[in-house]
Amino acid sequence: MAQSNIKQKTISGVIWKFLEKFSIQLFTFLQSIVMARLLDPSDYGLIGMVVILNAFCAILVDAGMSNALIRKNDRRKEDYSTVFDYNFVMNIMMAIFMVLIAPLIAIFYHQPILKNIIYLFAAQSASGALLAVQGAKMIIDLQFKAMGIINVVTTVSSGIISIVLALSGFGVYSLVIPNIVAMYIRFGLYYYYQRWFPGFTFSMNSFRALFSYGSKILISNLINCIFDNIYPIVIGKKFSPKELGYYTRGQGYASMPATTVTDVIANVTFPILSKIQDDTEELSRVYRRMVRVSAFLVFPVMAGLFALARPAVLIMISSKWEPCIIYLQIMCFSFMWHPITTLNMNLLQVKGRSDVFLRITVIQKVFLVASLVVTVPLGILWMCVANVVITVLTLFINTYYTSKLLNLSFAKQMMDLCPSLLASIVMGIVVMISIYYITSLGFQLLIGFLAGVATYFVISKMFRFQELPYVMETAKEVVASKWKK
Repeated sequence: MAQSNIKQKTISGVIWKFLEKFSIQLFTFLQSIVMARLLDPSDYGLIGMVVILNAFCAILVDAGMSNALIRKNDRRKEDYSTVFDYNFVMNIMMAIFMVLIAPLIAIFYHQPILKNIIYLFAAQSASGALLAVQGAKMIIDLQFKAMGIINVVTTVSSGIISIVLALSGFGVYSLVIPNIVAMYIRFGLYYYYQRWFPGFTFSMNSFRALFSYGSKILISNLINCIFDNIYPIVIGKKFSPKELGYYTRGQGYASMPATTVTDVIANVTFPILSKIQDDTEELSRVYRRMVRVSAFLVFPVMAGLFALARPAVLIMISSKWEPCIIYLQIMCFSFMWHPITTLNMNLLQVKGRSDVFLRITVIQKVFLVASLVVTVPLGILWMCVANVVITVLTLFINTYYTSKLLNLSFAKQMMDLCPSLLASIVMGIVVMISIYYITSLGFQLLIGFLAGVATYFVISKMFRFQELPYVMETAKEVVASKWKK
């Protein structure tokens, strides 16, 4: 694929995914403020206790087959149909499994209401059988605009429903019921934009070929699911639902900026990098550019969020959520690395090294278990600190393997991150100094935001960061292309 075409596809995909994610995150952010004021921290804690079950079943349903389908260059209709049939059967089986296990989970946490919540998750899983591989086909066809519209419409619709239910006194159920409605909205929109159905032809040869690759991703994702949710499991069992609610809110706000960029990277770069997987030089060039731009955008946001966490939380969701501030600040140091880690893991999949993907996942989880053994008796705060340490260690391991695949030295990759990291640290310090003597929470937010943006921009210009003109040039190209249309 020509370099100009790669850039065009990348820019177009990133812009549409960013617009989609920005719109969704903005609405979700505003919705979360309303919901946090309407609901009790314990409501979020209850959801945190069982969200792993829903995520675990979703991973079994996909089994890494979507990634295998996206990566495969010589796809046939029977490939799509085979994945669809597998997904359909697994969705129904997982819904039945949830219904059967619901009473046991309610007993484990000593929370009878969890049984009804899990029943609703089962209904959501059964509804997911209608979607199957439509989303994967849109990614393969690089239909990011249509996907963006679908995700925005679905998110806004379910968000409005959740607020109405919360106002009507549905409590914790207002966090679950809208997800079921969203499934059917998404189903209708997929077929509106694609006018396509994969069919019911199952091919064992196709299944073996796709599952051979996807199975390693499946195991990695299952391990990630269990251990990414091990904190809510441990906190929910050892502490109260309210304390778990504080943790999940702090983690949720810390993850928003990084998740936006991570999702854009995961959805756009995987199909783009897959198309140039055999051109190591071009792959290395595109990868390095993505890493630098990701760091340039995410690092200052996370530094600013850390510095302004207190006035932001107290203004948005009131003082009843004040205990979540410290968790939010600590988790900023963990989530700031997620876009970079995602790029590394995507590269491993693109190069067909799902074995290394699995190996890294296992190593990371061994670290996590060891840290939990040490920190659980010390409390939630130290559990969060340990999570940051593990994230950084995992990044070093990922980058080491990436250097082998691209003939790109570890030191050079780290140097790509340093300018944005140092500038963000300076910016964060400036923000904290600028608001130190201000008593008004509103003025702290305003002055801190302006000071942060100005500081980062000046540093970027002064030290001639390559990413600043690249981002500005890309924005101009997008605006110009829209005007031409």
